[in-house]
Order: sequence, then C-alpha cells, then structure tokens
Amino acid sequence: MSSRTRKSSINLITTYIQQCINLILGFVVRTIFIRTLGKEYLGLNGLFTNVLSMLSLADLGFAGAINFKLYKPLAEHDEHTVRVYVKFFKYVYRIVSGVIFVLGILLIPMLPLLIKDYDHFAVLGINAVLIYLLYLWKSVSSYLFFAYKSSIVKADQKSYLLDRATIMVDIVSSIAQIIVLTFARDYICYLVVLLGFNIGQNYIFARIAEKQYPQYFIKEPDFLSREEIRELFKDCLAIFVFKVDNVILKASDNLILSAVKGITLVGLYSNYMMIYSIIRGILTSMYESVKASIGNFFAIETDERKYSFFKATNFITFVLYGTAACGIAVVSNELIHCWLGEDYLIPQPLAVLMGLEMLFAGIKNNLNQIRNISGIFQQLWYRPIIGIFINLVVSLIGVHLWGINGVVAGTVMAYIFSNFAVDPSVIYKYIFKGKKPLSGYYKRSFGYMAVLFVTCAAAGWLCSNLFTGYGWLSVIVHSLICAVSVPAAFLLVYYKTQECQYLIQKALLIKNKWGKRG
Repeated sequence: MSSRTRKSSINLITTYIQQCINLILGFVVRTIFIRTLGKEYLGLNGLFTNVLSMLSLADLGFAGAINFKLYKPLAEHDEHTVRVYVKFFKYVYRIVSGVIFVLGILLIPMLPLLIKDYDHFAVLGINAVLIYLLYLWKSVSSYLFFAYKSSIVKADQKSYLLDRATIMVDIVSSIAQIIVLTFARDYICYLVVLLGFNIGQNYIFARIAEKQYPQYFIKEPDFLSREEIRELFKDCLAIFVFKVDNVILKASDNLILSAVKGITLVGLYSNYMMIYSIIRGILTSMYESVKASIGNFFAIETDERKYSFFKATNFITFVLYGTAACGIAVVSNELIHCWLGEDYLIPQPLAVLMGLEMLFAGIKNNLNQIRNISGIFQQLWYRPIIGIFINLVVSLIGVHLWGINGVVAGTVMAYIFSNFAVDPSVIYKYIFKGKKPLSGYYKRSFGYMAVLFVTCAAAGWLCSNLFTGYGWLSVIVHSLICAVSVPAAFLLVYYKTQECQYLIQKALLIKNKWGKRG
C-alpha cells in the first residue's frame, strides 16, 4: 500500500473513532446540561457560539490558503519554505486574535438587539455579558497558544495524530463538564472548564507538531517576499468570501431566531442542530481526512482519471449524505421525543427541511473540496455573495411567514441556487478544461435525487407503520431502516455504472492491501 493511501486510511479510521466517541459524549453532556441548567442557557449557548463563529471570519481565510501552500514544500521536504510560511502564519494568528477580541468587545452593546428577551435574563440572575466574554476569550484562545503549529501536521496528512490527542482531551473534558454540571450546577464554571481544555488542547497539538517536525520550528530569519504575500492575499480574499458564505449560512439562523422569536426557540433548535452537526461532522471529517491525499492525486494524474474520480466522489456523496438526510428527516423527532421529551419537539416539516439541508451541504462539501485542492480560489469569488444574499433575504422574510421553517428554508435555497447551480460549471471549466459536458453532471445528480427521494419516502412510510411505540428500540430500528435502505437502493440502481464500479474496485483494493499488510 502506498504511503498516501496508508495515511488516508489511518486518518479515516482515527477520525471515525473520534467522532463516535464525540457522539456518545456529546449526548451525555447535553442531556445533563439540559436537566441541570434548562432552555435559557441552552439558547445562550447556541446563540453565542454562532456570534463568535462570525467573528472567526477575521482570519480572512489565511488558514486555508497557507495549508494549500504547504502541500508542495512538505512533499518536496523544502524545509526553508515551510519555515517561512510557518513564521508568517504565526504573526497572522497573533493579529487575528487581537482583531477578534476588539470586535468582540465592540459587540457587547448590541447584545440586547440580538436577544429578544434580553431583560428577562437579569430577572433570572443570568449575567449575559460575562457569559459572552468567556465565549469571546474561548474564541480568541483558539488562535493563540501555538495553534498555528498544527497546520503542518494536517498538511502532511497526519491528522490522525491530532485526532488521537483529541479523543483523550474530549473524554477528560466531558468528565469534567459532567462533574461541574452535576455538582456545581453553574454555567460560569462550565464555561471556564471549556476554556481551560481548549487552551490545553492547543498546547498538546503544538507539542505533537514540534516532536514530529522539529526542523520546521527552528528560528527563521527570512520572510515571505512582497510578491508571495500579494499572491497569498489574493487567495485569502477569495477564501474569505467563501468563509463568509459558510458562516452566514448557519450562524445567521440562530441570530435571526433569537432576535425575532426569542432565545427559547434557539435552545430547542440547538438540539436538532446538535444531531445534525454530529452527523455532518462525521461525514465532513471523513472527507477532510483524505483531503491531502486527493490533493496529491490531482497534482499528478491525467484529466481523464481526475474526471473518473470526480464522478465517483459525487456518487458516494449522494449515498453518504443522502443516507444522513433520510435519517434526519425520518427519525429526528422520534429521537428528540425519546431523549428529552415532548416539550422539546419542533413539529414537521423542520426535520425534513434539515434533511434537505444535509444533502445539499454534502454536495457543497464535495464540490468545495475538489475546487480547493485544485487551487481554484479566485475564479469563483462571486458565488458566495449570491448565497449570502439568497439566505438572508429568504430567512428574514421566511421567519415572519413560516417561523423557524422559513429560516432553514433560506439556508436550503442558498445551497441550491449558489453552490449546486454555480460550482460545477467552474470545476468543469478550469479542472476539466471544458472537455467534459456539464449537462452530464446535472443529469446524474438529478437521477440520484430521484432515487433518494423515493427511497426516503418509502423509509418514512415504513418507520411510521412498523415497530412503533417501543421507545429507544424503535429509534434504533428506524435508524437502521434509513441507514440500509438508501445505500441498498443506490447499489441496486447504479451497480453497473462506471462510478459505482470505480468505488467497488477501490474498496476491494484497499481491503486486499490491508489484508496482506496484516
């Protein structure tokens, strides 16, 4: 097995283990959080997390741009170039942390505008400003304390080293959170624990990077040239626009809901978002774990092989994210009911809309990854602006007409009419040089959607009429129905296609090589 394939496989396995542990710990901590602190704190948690995620835009996309720049010098063992970029990254993160802190402080007077029932917190004895400041410092600390050093580990396809450390930190952190919530029942103490472990994790990541790559942290006298910085800024500007799009698509939901409908609804929605985020996080991590390997593949392979690979990734994206979408649409309400009770339910069609959001978020993730590893940043600067405009307009109108469903519908519409409508044309133009028909992409994708929607409808009917009323056992059985039915339907319909056979052959090849290695 090649080094590239082995690293990708190890990254994938480690990421999967980490996400499974996160899933279990996340549900346990969230359950205790709700039981001890209630809906108001849950809503603040969701709101401030989104507010600070918007402030993270201050890094202007430097992380993505510099990681891309590190691929080649790392592969060529060009120590000097890597050290120069690491030095530049260090200064950038210091500046970014300062900008986030200043912007965060300036936002404090706006908190009453962001929270509809802000005055109610004073009656309950909740210090919203102090809570916000702790969230702000947690965000700032993500850019300080050697955080830049982990970029080398990720760019060199060794994310599994960070994932292993993350598993241990998550376990200890979750135990500490449970103890604080159970015995102290104090939200401030809970946030202090989160802050401490966030700083501790950055420190551990830094030590891992220094141990693995001591040659890259030697004091470097040289700095990037003006031309290199100018080119980097061009890529950063393009990436920044994409980051704005990503953040606005999700962070704006809670902001709009909090300002118009109140913090309690944000708390209820955050439970659904936790399920959504965990599932999407698992799938996104799978893609991220092989990102560097795909980057190497696209750097050396022919256009024909790139095209075959792209078709295969599009197919597997519909299978994986389609399965997740089906599960969210069909089982979410049943899961929330068993987990937290009827008082925490939000009626349909919210779960169905979130299922659609999952599907198109997956399509976006696949298109973005192919575009990013090919270095296509500046050619698509206008697309995120379209997505931001659609999302805000539909969400702001929809929240008054359709409540929370209108807000989620705005996100879905933005995915469809920006990413899905625009990205493929740029990929076909710049990566495949216009030699492949764009119509083929949409023909295949709409075919996948038809199979997925019919399968989801059938799965929904089965789950509504079979094995109901058995609590958690019903949730497990219905989840299995969704998990099996979608891949089975795609395999049945598309087994003989080139993209399906491509994936089957790759899977068998990896299995055989791992078998021989064992």
